[in-house]
Amino acid sequence: IDTQGHLIFIDFGFALGMAPGHQFSMERAPFKLTKEYIEVMGGIGSDCYKEFKRLFVAGFEEARINYQIALGMVEIMMYKSNYPCFSGRRYGGGKALLLLEKRLMLNVPDRKIKKRALNLIRQSRQHGGTWLYDVFQKATNGIAV
Repeated sequence: IDTQGHLIFIDFGFALGMAPGHQFSMERAPFKLTKEYIEVMGGIGSDCYKEFKRLFVAGFEEARINYQIALGMVEIMMYKSNYPCFSGRRYGGGKALLLLEKRLMLNVPDRKIKKRALNLIRQSRQHGGTWLYDVFQKATNGIAV
């Protein structure tokens, strides 16, 4: 949270490849982008949504440029960590780091990244698995997301 009350939440477990239910998860979207999020931006045709897409692509490109710093920080956090996103059969032994590298698409040429990043948005937009998981959370835990 900053001095103006803006809050940024990063779910590091999800960012590093963890999802509720692991391989049985309904949450298979690259990230959560519900119709409500899109409505807040003014809809798919709005200037705000277009700016979101532009900033998403720019952020993805910057993350790739600075990937060594990010991977180094994650590697430091992993050291002797018991956090589930860094340990166990699924994520331990450096697997979390490899999953992050994969998510950054480091093997994809720079000229193809804009298209790939926009595809992540398309895949995430109103993803059925995200909707199902939200319905499940509300029904089982009373959590409306």
